[in-house]
Amino acid sequence: MLPRQDDKVDIDGYAMLLLSLLVMAATAGLSYAYLLRKIFLTAKNETHQCEDDVMLFVLGKKLKNNQPDIEYEQRLKRAQIILNKDKASQVIILGGKTGKATISEAHAGKDFLQRYNIDVSRIHLEQASRNTLENIHNAIKLLETKNKKIVVVTNRYHLARAKQMANGHGLEVKLCAAEEKPDMRLLSILKLMLEAVHMHWYKSGRFYARLTNNQRMLYRIGKY
Repeated sequence: MLPRQDDKVDIDGYAMLLLSLLVMAATAGLSYAYLLRKIFLTAKNETHQCEDDVMLFVLGKKLKNNQPDIEYEQRLKRAQIILNKDKASQVIILGGKTGKATISEAHAGKDFLQRYNIDVSRIHLEQASRNTLENIHNAIKLLETKNKKIVVVTNRYHLARAKQMANGHGLEVKLCAAEEKPDMRLLSILKLMLEAVHMHWYKSGRFYARLTNNQRMLYRIGKY
């Protein structure tokens, strides 16, 4: 759910944000606290290890001067380590053009992996999406090797929401943290708190869409 959708004001997105805030208020913040705890535990407990013969989903992130920022580099480095360790695994890098970038997030990710000698035949790109929800939605179209397990690679604070959205689109996924260890400094805690807001927004929208059988919203959010 975006503030804008296809260059139009995203009425659904704004409405579901309002609904999310109303639910938070009605539950005296308990619904938010529940999700914050879930996000915290996922960030703390997930592993940075990965089994062999998998399809990696590396979630994109807004570029800085057409280059990956620190967090996006962490995701790509984790993918590079996995791909070098296991030659049977492949990767789908997700993300279109965002902000002022002149190349897609996925293209920047491919360039990064090629600098580490990852063969281009193992790298697949999804270059139309602008956020995590669209990342997952569009990646499904690229899944040609159905017998490979899907492993989502992203930063620890982002893992729980990524899995929730993948499950919403009917994908069973494993998680792989970009960082080796959790970071519990103030900035990281603030990211976890903001992530809980996004998760609450998503789940409120999904609940409403399923309750009202809104097919337009279910197509975007996931109907499972």
